[in-house]
Amino acid sequence: MVFCDWLSIYQDFTPGTLPIINNGNLICVDIDGQIEYRTSKKLDHVGSYDTKLRFLCDGTRIVFEGNIGRYGRPDNVFGYSVLECIQKASDFLETFCLPRFTQINSNVVSARTDGFIATGAVITRVDLTKNYAAGSHERAARVAHYMGGQAIAAPSSSGKGLPKTYANGVSWNEGSKFWYAKLYLKGMELGAHVAQEVKDWCINSGILRHEISLKSRYLKQYGLQDLRAWTFGWKEKGETMENIIYGKFSAVLDRNTVQTNPFEGIPSRLRRIALDWRDGSDIWSDPDFCLRQKQRWRAALLPYGIDIKVPCNVTRLATRVEVIQLAPAAMPAGYWELSSFQKVA
Repeated sequence: MVFCDWLSIYQDFTPGTLPIINNGNLICVDIDGQIEYRTSKKLDHVGSYDTKLRFLCDGTRIVFEGNIGRYGRPDNVFGYSVLECIQKASDFLETFCLPRFTQINSNVVSARTDGFIATGAVITRVDLTKNYAAGSHERAARVAHYMGGQAIAAPSSSGKGLPKTYANGVSWNEGSKFWYAKLYLKGMELGAHVAQEVKDWCINSGILRHEISLKSRYLKQYGLQDLRAWTFGWKEKGETMENIIYGKFSAVLDRNTVQTNPFEGIPSRLRRIALDWRDGSDIWSDPDFCLRQKQRWRAALLPYGIDIKVPCNVTRLATRVEVIQLAPAAMPAGYWELSSFQKVA
């Protein structure tokens, strides 16, 4: 399930027909006292669960931005399609007596809605996201760490996206004006309001969130600024546009052969003995330890491919290879009830 995690959109209507709603204006004045330009500041509207949306109307243009799928909900582990988010944004704006976003009518120059002349909404940013289950928190962390060494190649003039690692995940193509991607452990950033059942599910299932942020230049280059592109998708393939576009960026997740440190899974107290052996200490001949203790250590380390009775040769140290299959995460039963929000039918 690919869904929308952020939406930035605007639409122009007949000049002077809409109420002016903003958070004040920034005015630039020249040395003669003449106004060079005036910029309206977006109004921040805070909802429940520390959620926030930003919008403004200057009498002609309505501008909206935010994670409308998250608005008023304790979490956004699962969300809505792009068109559902546009519908929800329109519902929100109607509470301020503003018209709904509309698509361009292909048969006429403009479309009329609620007495206003509209030229069609323009999307300037869309974030698409999908959840994957690694099977456990530890396996998810290994995948995130491994992906920090993988680049993304995607269809845009920005070329390859190089990775940048963080404590909780990895990003690609950061700072690009075309697209930006990230992969992170969802359970570690859910916030204070999420239901404990949802948080436990994310952590125990090893949920990884893969997000693609499509910027204005990318949307314009591929004809995705228009609502009609998201309405029709690719009919001959029977796919939604969300799935089509997201699929162009998801190939990096198929590189799921993760090499792990041979000392990684050893219990901490026993790992100290193994590391000393690796670093050249002759554990077996050390007179400070009794034979029985050394025998216990050897028996415990043999399953990890380490024999402290034989001096370490680093060229023979085995590298464990693990193939971690990332499966699309299925929504847990009762999720929408826990999220305190009913999904659009």
